[in-house]
Amino acid sequence: MALHSPGLVDLIDAAASPLARPSAAQLLPATAAAEGLRHFERALLAAAEAGPRELTSAAAMLLRAGGKRVRPLLTLLAARAAAPTRRARGRVALAMVAELVHSATLLHDDVIDDGLTRRGQPAPRVAYGNAVSVLSGDWLLAASLELTLRSRVPAAMPALVRTLRTLVEGEARQLALRGRTDFSAEDALFVAAKKTGSLFAFCGEAGALAAGAAPRVAEALREFGQRAGCAFQITDDLLDFESDAATLGKAVLADVVEGKPSLPLAIALKRLPPLRGELARLVVANGANGDGEALAVRVRAFATRLGRTGALGAARRAAEKERDAALAALDALPGSPTRDLLAQVAYLLLSRTH
Repeated sequence: MALHSPGLVDLIDAAASPLARPSAAQLLPATAAAEGLRHFERALLAAAEAGPRELTSAAAMLLRAGGKRVRPLLTLLAARAAAPTRRARGRVALAMVAELVHSATLLHDDVIDDGLTRRGQPAPRVAYGNAVSVLSGDWLLAASLELTLRSRVPAAMPALVRTLRTLVEGEARQLALRGRTDFSAEDALFVAAKKTGSLFAFCGEAGALAAGAAPRVAEALREFGQRAGCAFQITDDLLDFESDAATLGKAVLADVVEGKPSLPLAIALKRLPPLRGELARLVVANGANGDGEALAVRVRAFATRLGRTGALGAARRAAEKERDAALAALDALPGSPTRDLLAQVAYLLLSRTH
């Protein structure tokens, strides 16, 4: 597997150029299709297809469906920002690790959630079954561990193990809260920090470790990733209420009827307690697999009432607070065009539509 591709080198070099800063808005939403990532996409697919033939189809299906590739991009940029004057060995392998872990969690999450769509297509569990989807995710996790070892980056493996433990902790808390209506904003933020923030934190830290950066720089990039990841997750929760299915790539308001805790939902339930009873009834109705159109009407009415509480605006302000904390963390890094690009990426995470 080619882990040091010219395409990725070009991307990192472009990020260090002042000319890259005005085009940062195109880098994030078009990462999967960006010309500089073609080799990276092939390497990802090769990692998935290197597994047992009974499992490769599900993993490959997910990776071929694309994705924003935010996590590997952050890893690569973090490596350059941590040491602007030298090339970080192992950065590409760790960028792949970030995306493979993320893909594994998606395969597992769709099984846990009985998800039907992923990235605008049928979820791999629909096409290949739950067992294959779970085992494919397991394979990707194993591949990520192997790549981490092959990166030869000191401390990368402990960082990954810590991240995986934290991810599972967040997933467990979300599962415990699923279907309940008494969760708080603190509960929702805990899940966001553990499930999403932790992997973004790994991206920042892994880039710094690959660059051989000083501990304070590695900690700063870890904090940047943690906070940016929380902002990303809160924005994702908002998109569940604000987007259409074609744009979002999954059923709109799916998280609501599945009983998943989210920050906007927690804020609304506290501000308008009668919504708790209606939410409980929606979760029951969704599980009963009754009249889908009738349920959709009820869900839209629920979302309208929720919107009137001002919860969406409050959640967006919370996301902006996390973004600002991420930006503050960058102050510990040496000044460079890539550090500026990381700051722009933090802004872009809140302005996306899918």
